[in-house]
Amino acid sequence: MDGWLLKLCYILGASVCHQLPERSLAAGNLSIPVCARCEGIYIGFLFTALILFIMYRKKESELPPVYIIIILCLFVISTILDGALSYFFIIKTNNFSRLITGYLSGVAAMTIIFPIFNYQYYKKSKEIKILSRPWQFILFLIINGAIIAMALSGVNFLDYIFFYSSAIAVIFTFYFVNLIIIFLIPYFARKASRLFSKYLITPTLFALSLTALELFISYKFHQFAIKLTL
Repeated sequence: MDGWLLKLCYILGASVCHQLPERSLAAGNLSIPVCARCEGIYIGFLFTALILFIMYRKKESELPPVYIIIILCLFVISTILDGALSYFFIIKTNNFSRLITGYLSGVAAMTIIFPIFNYQYYKKSKEIKILSRPWQFILFLIINGAIIAMALSGVNFLDYIFFYSSAIAVIFTFYFVNLIIIFLIPYFARKASRLFSKYLITPTLFALSLTALELFISYKFHQFAIKLTL
């Protein structure tokens, strides 16, 4: 693994996470760039985006059914409870529970904002609910469950895939959220007829610039906070 690439991954991790070794999963003899909970959140967001963009290519722009939204809220609550109960020493959590509950939050976040992206980006989005059929939601859960299982499997080559995925997922999460914010600006909103179009170029440049700035500021803030504790 190239030294500069390894360093970049850890800098990205340090911009959003405490990186405590005992709370991070390992990739061979290396720690994942972010803790288990952050890893779950960010890769959950990234892989759910990939799943949804593959499953839905008809510009569906409606939130999923109410019962799924309730389940997604429970996903987020599971992460909050796992962190809170551990913080107050009520129960002792481990990296497996942190990864799983974090991943569920990433799934929930991406599932909610995916149709918002479709509505704001496409000229003629379709008023169709995502995951509207139970079998679609079941398949969605099975695929995500398989990804979690692979992340926890301890297979060597998968470890390094998730090492890089964690760093990439940090960038993607900030980028995608920034992209949606930019599409809230009327000048950029609702112009595209397909996913990869010229209407994605300028918003992407703005979103990546904001992402770089946000991560840089966050990294400097984390470094400053560490110095105060020394």
